Order: sequence, then structure tokens, then C-alpha cells
Amino acid sequence: MRKKNIVLTGFGAVGREFIHLLREKSEIIKENYNLELRLVAVGGRDGFICSDEGLNIDILSEAEPGSKSLADYAHDFRMSLTNSYGKADVLVEATPTDVESGEPGFTNIITAFSNRMDVVTISKGALVARYDTVFEVAKANKVRLKYSGATAAALPTKDIGEISLAGSEIVGIEGILNGTTNYILTRMHEEGLSFEEALRTAQQKGIAETNSDLDVKGIDSACKILLLSNDLLGTRYSLKDLSIQGIDRLTKEQMAESKRRGTKFKLLAKAYKQDGKVHINIAPAEIGPGHMLAAVDGTNKGIVFHTDTMGAVCAFGGSSSPRGAAAAALKDLINLYRDN
Repeated sequence: MRKKNIVLTGFGAVGREFIHLLREKSEIIKENYNLELRLVAVGGRDGFICSDEGLNIDILSEAEPGSKSLADYAHDFRMSLTNSYGKADVLVEATPTDVESGEPGFTNIITAFSNRMDVVTISKGALVARYDTVFEVAKANKVRLKYSGATAAALPTKDIGEISLAGSEIVGIEGILNGTTNYILTRMHEEGLSFEEALRTAQQKGIAETNSDLDVKGIDSACKILLLSNDLLGTRYSLKDLSIQGIDRLTKEQMAESKRRGTKFKLLAKAYKQDGKVHINIAPAEIGPGHMLAAVDGTNKGIVFHTDTMGAVCAFGGSSSPRGAAAAALKDLINLYRDN
């Protein structure tokens, strides 16, 4: 049985759900992958709780997300919050995304690399802001990075492009990569709601954040297609190189007219090769029933890869939730260390 010690940075809803999955899936992972995963440190805003013998994941998986729970854990187990952690095998990075600075994820990832640790990241900021630097430091330290959770959470976009389409040339990618905006557009289409009304409904259901700008202005979708393009199409773009338009300017009248025509508006993120260059744009698009993504409604996401030899390959679904994002991180973690 191979044992791997894990450090988790970020104890929000996704980080807490990741710990819950470690508890829930531990026996299956041991049986199926000959792998024992042990959580030895969790870091939040005020510091880390650490234990060489492993933290109590039963308690942490039921705690309220947030740094206060880490302080309470430290108090209850008579330990101090620390500024760093001891030796471990892998970092799971799940702090909130800052797509401009890449922090705090960037520092967390580079620190782990410097300690000769592999990294699984769910947060996108470090890769969006400093893609080349992250990979250069990983290579210099001979460690590995996986980040499928940053490219559409539970929907296996990166996995399909990297593994399932090996040997084919990907000539274009188009996707519905944000479940929040897709839910809002579905409600507008089906119920005739205004954007403001549909957004408010999404916020009441906990689907949209109170500040939903990253979603509705297209930034989250842009980050995901950017990472896919840089990884699968060989670009080295940043957000400033992309054409980005969100859904916040769509009107009830536009939606009603689209419905009358038998079409739907979807926020499509596209990366495609044309005239020797890769073009990327994110914008609402009106699609008909024959489009491969036309049936992707509610909080579902979907992606189509256009290839030279395999035709168009489509996948959709994947939970748009903290559990779905945490499951993507667990998948990456298993794939780092599973028996081949």
C-alpha cells in the first residue's frame, strides 16, 4: 500500500468537500488503486493546522467552511496555527481565484514545487496569470501538476483533449463552461424572466454568488477556455488577448424572439484555428436544435472538440457544485499515483 501525505490550501466549500470525499472514498481508493491518502495539513487565511500522523477528517469534513473552523480545530486539539507545513507529497490548492495576480494560489503552488511536492490545483488564478512560470518551476523541480478541475470542474474537458484525442489534431473547441450562466439563460428562455430576475433566482438557490461578475461577465468561461487553448492548442495567451462578452446585456425581448425562432442563447467559449492562428472568443451565441450543445440546459456544462481524424467529439454534464469540483481534484490526485 502506497501512502501519500496531502496538504490542502483553502478551507472553503470546495476544500471542505474534498476532505469529505477523502473520508467517503478512502476504502475504495485503497482497494482499487493500492493508495492510502492522508491529510496532514490544511491552510486558511490565518495559518495551517498540521499533524504528521494525519488530521481528523471526520471532524473537518463536518465543520463549517472557513478559517474559524481551522482555529477551532487547533484549539480543540491543543495545537498552534502555523505559517507553514511540514514535509508532504502533494498540495491540493483550493483557494479563491484571483485571475489578475494569481494569488494566493501562485505562492502556494510555487512553495510546494520548491519543496519537491506535486500539485493538484482547482483554483485557476495562478495558471491564468502566470502559466509559463508555473510550468517552468515545476520542470525545474522535477514535479508534476494536474489541474483538470480548473477547466470545468467535474466535466472532464482536459482529460478528453489530452488522453482520448491523442494522435488527432484538435482544430477547434467550443464549450458551455459555466454552469451559473447556463442556469440563468435557461430560466430566461423557459420562463421569460429578465436577466436580473433570473440572476436573483440563481442567487437565492445558491447557484450564483452574491457578486457574480466573474460568471455573468464571461470571465470564468474565458479562464477555462484560455487554459484549454494553452494546454491543447499550444497558445500562450492571457486574458487580455481574448474577446470576452458576458450575458448581462441580454434582454427578455431577445430571448423571446430566439424562442420564437426555435433557437437558444448559450454563453459559448470558442477557441479555433484559422489562417494559421488560434482565435478565442467568449460571447452569447444563438444556437439551433441541431447544435451538439443545444440540449445542455440548467447548471450543466458541455464541450465539443473538433478534430481532423475523429470528427466532432462532445461531452456534457458534470456536477456544477463544490462536490463536483472536489471530485475533479480527487480524480487528479488518484491519477498522479495510481498503479498503471
